[in-house]
Amino acid sequence: MTHLSRFVPRALAVSMFLLSHAAFGQESPAFIDPASWSTPFNRIAQVACHNCYEKQYAGTFSSVLDSVRTLELDFWDQRDAVTGGSPRHWFVRHNPGTLFQSGNDNNCTGDGTGKNDLEACLNDIKLWSDNHPGHFPITVILDKKQGWSKASSGRTPQDFDDLVSRIFQGKLYTPQDLATHIGSSAGALQNNLKGKAWPTASQLQGKVLLVLNHSENQKLSQYAEARTSSAKVFISPVTNGQNDVSGKVSGMSDQSSGYVAMNNMGKGDKKWAAQAFAYSHIGRVWGDDGVSFAQHIAEQINLSAYYKFADQGAGGFRIRPF
Repeated sequence: MTHLSRFVPRALAVSMFLLSHAAFGQESPAFIDPASWSTPFNRIAQVACHNCYEKQYAGTFSSVLDSVRTLELDFWDQRDAVTGGSPRHWFVRHNPGTLFQSGNDNNCTGDGTGKNDLEACLNDIKLWSDNHPGHFPITVILDKKQGWSKASSGRTPQDFDDLVSRIFQGKLYTPQDLATHIGSSAGALQNNLKGKAWPTASQLQGKVLLVLNHSENQKLSQYAEARTSSAKVFISPVTNGQNDVSGKVSGMSDQSSGYVAMNNMGKGDKKWAAQAFAYSHIGRVWGDDGVSFAQHIAEQINLSAYYKFADQGAGGFRIRPF
């Protein structure tokens, strides 16, 4: 053994230690209460952005992650009200759209000519995640504005899952992962979560949770029934009654209701957030911008969606335990 070779294993070990520390060390931005890391994810309150993919709310989509860890994207199958889409491709914008446009209107990576689509927006998150190892778990609200297309269109639930799997790979925390954590099946999350805790934020560091919303719960049911335990995305039904938390969800089948672990509420229905919290679900409320984050915490709301998300906080934090 040469003089140099005696030191190579030790140097390699030191390098691996440093890389490991960098990869798994927890980030500590000022807006995250350090106590959040040791708290189960379902017992953490967060300021979330509302429509922050729109240029009026943020300069770039990924820059939102400098302020919060919950983002939102609205996506469409069709380019506009008349023109169709293309296989395995979705557009990101707020409104139905007008003729002769790219189909996208957002602040994600791209130039507005069709490149800044859903894949580009999700890639922005993936790149940010890669550049910030050990980050607090990121939650992405995916608001589907249209129904699922037929199989020949290439925009089915399977195609959707294939896209997000390809982008995020091992970063995704899925409904099956949660089911395994609580000792349940993915199709029995809804009621089996009650009295149980999600993983802590520390256990979820570096992970991304994708959440599918739709104004019609039937569309969420179609996704759940098509993907069952293979689903990469959580479903979060429109919630305005007890059954939407603990029974057969309005507009959904008995089978698909069992996959519910999150609930989505407009401000008029936010009283159900406390029920979602009691069942260890993650509850989100949007459209309640006139109410402070501190008040939302008192109302047991996990995700508080605000347009002016950077202006909110409670006790100096935008992410903190209840």
